[in-house]
Amino acid sequence: MKKLLLLLIILISIQNLSAQILQSEDFDSLTIGAVGTDATGTIPTNNYYTLSTNYDLDPLAATTATNAGPDNFQIADYGAGHGKVLQIDGTNGDKGRRNMWQGGLADQWAFRDPANNKIQVEFDLYTGDGSGLSNNTKGLYIYDATTTTASLKILGGFVFNTKTLILQGIGYYTSATAPIGNYGFFLGPTATNLILPANQWVKLIVSFNKTTGQIVWKGPSFIGQVVGAAAGVDPDKVAFISRSGSAAATGTTAAITNAASTTAGFFDNLIVTATDIDLLGVEEITAVQNTDFVVYPNPTNNLIKVSSKENASITAIAITDIHGRIVKNQTFKNLSAIEMNVSDLANGIYMMNIASASGNAIQKLIKN
Repeated sequence: MKKLLLLLIILISIQNLSAQILQSEDFDSLTIGAVGTDATGTIPTNNYYTLSTNYDLDPLAATTATNAGPDNFQIADYGAGHGKVLQIDGTNGDKGRRNMWQGGLADQWAFRDPANNKIQVEFDLYTGDGSGLSNNTKGLYIYDATTTTASLKILGGFVFNTKTLILQGIGYYTSATAPIGNYGFFLGPTATNLILPANQWVKLIVSFNKTTGQIVWKGPSFIGQVVGAAAGVDPDKVAFISRSGSAAATGTTAAITNAASTTAGFFDNLIVTATDIDLLGVEEITAVQNTDFVVYPNPTNNLIKVSSKENASITAIAITDIHGRIVKNQTFKNLSAIEMNVSDLANGIYMMNIASASGNAIQKLIKN
């Protein structure tokens, strides 16, 4: 389990312990360097598909982009705090797309508990400093299985501009004044742009309710929702994405067409869940800055081991359930590595509050 620095950790109050984790990835098991050798989205490497083009939807459309290829998707070493992360090099022109996803989600969703009719996706995004010439956007989309571009549905997701640091929600939507299609949504107060802080990791969560079509976006200091137009549609894949982007027009100044690529906007700690929770009821808590603890194995059946890479003395561990209740509490005699038996806990997702001489840390624990 990675240390999460300068991050608002969101305590997920799951009301049904049968919630199922469909996919997860912290990239630690992948090799530094290019994720794969294919850029067409058809040949997987380690069950990852990568798609990179110099156009948006129409291969014949004119474009100034020249840098599409499999090396756009890299596993990089972020260093202390996150270790290996995903880095996507965006397009260097006015068009272009980058998609990377794990295979098998459609089947995993099909065999979920029928009561878990919401797909929820959480991940960590590094914002970067907003410098440079690129207007690339980075983010994550939940796609349906549509193969024709004209009717492709983005069931929910986020779009982050690496230049302006503006974060928007995205989803398939229609109304009396808006034709059906994929739209961006303001996440700031009173329909304004939300600007994320520079050079920070933030945790973002999006959910899509297949029954009602509701899309919910949640992150540090914001929550937004809309009833989308894709009720009854099944998710097919969850993809990390990058697009060309542009600088918005201001006053008499026209929008600036993108002409440079960027690797800003790293990704980490993806978790895709089938659940019946209402994301609007999730409470937010602020975590103190972590020291570097490792929790393993995670998920676990019986024993967990907790150790400090910095040899910080562990004095106590409190485990809380999804309702915030302490279900297990144990003290230790200033050890930098401990074992804890959790076989008496019911299967589900918990939060661990690790107290040490160097401060507290919060880590997620999955009990199988």
